[in-house]
Amino acid sequence: MSKIQGGNLMLFIGGNSIAYATNHTLEISGETKDTSNKDEGGGNWKSEEVGILSWSATSENLFCDEGAGKTYADLFDLMVAKTPIAAVFSLRNEADSVTTVPANGWTPKVPKYTGNVVITSLSLNAPNGEYATFTANFSGVGALTKVTSGN
Repeated sequence: MSKIQGGNLMLFIGGNSIAYATNHTLEISGETKDTSNKDEGGGNWKSEEVGILSWSATSENLFCDEGAGKTYADLFDLMVAKTPIAAVFSLRNEADSVTTVPANGWTPKVPKYTGNVVITSLSLNAPNGEYATFTANFSGVGALTKVTSGN
């Protein structure tokens, strides 16, 4: 089993990678329901089961006015539109030896995790003397699905 370099594991929004990304996070959560009772745990231990599942993703990026893939301006437009967007969390399809980003951004490889998201926040940071950055937060709309074959 090979180790995966974090630089090759990416979040893709609307079919494209996000330009100048520095970090991507995918989080899957389950809300628990208290099922404690007198028969399980002897009244001394809490008992729970998982109810509703949810998922979210985050992208941290260098700010740019243009780039290969989605930019802050693109994500701004998608957020203001308030409509769900196809999202994929996957390794990039291009070989590790490819170091120049394709014109439309990197593309996802199978297996991949896919679903629809809405953008819940965009945070632009412009510190004096440093590169400007932005963070985008996405909330899943419906299920996150693992795709193991095809595109």
